[in-house]
Amino acid sequence: MAINKQAYNAIKAVVGERYISEDPAIMEGYRSGPAGYENSTGYERVMCCLPHAVCLPKNTKEVLAVVRICNRYDVPYVPYSTGFYGPRSHCHVENELIIDLKRHNEFEMDERHFYFNVGSGVTLAALQQECMNKGAYTIIGGGGAQCSAICNLIGDGWSPLSLRVGLPHRRILGTEVVLPDGEYLALGSLSYTDDPFWGEGPGPDLRGLLRGFTGVRGCLGVVAKMAIKSLPWQPEPLIPSGVAPNTTLQLPVGRVAWQNYLVPTKEAQVKAMFEIGHAEIAAACTKVPKFWRAIAKAEDKEEFWKIWLVENEESLRNFFIVRVLVVGYTSREDYEYQMRVLNDILSEVGGKATPTKPSDESWLKNADSAGMWLMCGSYVSVDYIIETLTQATQHGLTYAELKRKYTPPLMPDFGDPGWFQNFELGHQGYSEFLIYWDMREDISGVDQFYVDTSKMNIQHRYYTSLIGPHQPLYLTGPQYGPNYHIWMLKVKDEFDPKWLSHPPVPLAHDAFVDRAPWMQSIKDWNPPKEADFPVPKTFTYPKVDISKIPLNGALVKGDLYK
Repeated sequence: MAINKQAYNAIKAVVGERYISEDPAIMEGYRSGPAGYENSTGYERVMCCLPHAVCLPKNTKEVLAVVRICNRYDVPYVPYSTGFYGPRSHCHVENELIIDLKRHNEFEMDERHFYFNVGSGVTLAALQQECMNKGAYTIIGGGGAQCSAICNLIGDGWSPLSLRVGLPHRRILGTEVVLPDGEYLALGSLSYTDDPFWGEGPGPDLRGLLRGFTGVRGCLGVVAKMAIKSLPWQPEPLIPSGVAPNTTLQLPVGRVAWQNYLVPTKEAQVKAMFEIGHAEIAAACTKVPKFWRAIAKAEDKEEFWKIWLVENEESLRNFFIVRVLVVGYTSREDYEYQMRVLNDILSEVGGKATPTKPSDESWLKNADSAGMWLMCGSYVSVDYIIETLTQATQHGLTYAELKRKYTPPLMPDFGDPGWFQNFELGHQGYSEFLIYWDMREDISGVDQFYVDTSKMNIQHRYYTSLIGPHQPLYLTGPQYGPNYHIWMLKVKDEFDPKWLSHPPVPLAHDAFVDRAPWMQSIKDWNPPKEADFPVPKTFTYPKVDISKIPLNGALVKGDLYK
């Protein structure tokens, strides 16, 4: 079976013969994995398959026409740009169309009001460089500068720079959306004018449809174009240096600098972060996992393990770092003032400055983001929360304790409580817990830990960003809201009555848990069976040999998807 030929020809008439294909060799380029973010999990191997066809519309008008054709002929589709978000941004049903938005690369700046109006194909790398050319800057998230700027804003969109720049939903201005049923939705000021300068617009703010807190992963249509707010930057250039892959940005001395401080306790760490926010200084303030420092020092995986395995629980238990980026936005005198205040704050909590390279590899343009995660071959963030600074730190400690049960197959990190940082000048704290594993090992524990963390959040009454399509909806839904899953499914049914936009999301993780035998031992809630999900019965799901998946991480002669 294939995509309806009339539908295929109609889409070809819209995008042109060059920009649609069903060539199996090209479809292989859209395979999820085998390595990278959330790949080599059971979820990826059970849920993902290759698309039957791919099309590349060049603007909102063509996206609108393609989605309307899909509705006319009942063709399921996945909105797609750079595909970095691992298996959740790839096809989950057979005979599906990928709407690849790379050609939608419109780009314009309003220099007076400091915003950029871009298409979904514009990457963060291009956006950040154009920002800095005009004396502005934006956020590049942990996914890296190769990600789509729009996808990052409707998915996650934060980084240590969120200390001052703020959270992503505050930077979404006028936006063009193609709803799953083929209707055009203009958000913000675009609802009554051609100028996308304003995000709120008159009436209800519908930006929650785009992302909720961390995104709906393409199940409510296509965000085709967006105006993104930027903020003023300092004028001195950041100089690229090094030879790939060991590249970095040299920072202008006396104007921009990272500074590391070792402090004696967790309490001192949190107090320093709070006081930095209260003083309204710095551009970023974070605590990174200690093994990230080992990654930064290592030239390859083997060297990483030599560096990392000299650590132990005792050395991790007594390691407390505050890492601060200071930027003299207005002048060198501004920089000097901030440094004096920063040193006073850290001195009061017993902090000691340590040598810090006058360069950046991670956050201003993300030279190392795509490779720094891969010392084990696979990784995923099992959770991230945005709450208070005290809540964020407690969250990481609880995760570290639960992780002991699943190590191995998870990488030993000796109880490191993860990554946390100061957002919005101390008004919010951020915690993120990442896990790493070798894809060649039994990965059942990886999948179990992922869902077990959601149960832990419910038990401890933690807020979590990874609800909605990220975890089993019938697990988290009754506990948060309560019953937010009922409303989420009502919204899905209202805007996508045929469930054509990335099915079976937002119920994909529920489907995975229902299909995977190794997940049954931790399923202590009472979801409906997949056969009873409110998803059309006409979709065909990937055919996989379930018995091979948890036993060997590698694809078995490529047969898992046949």
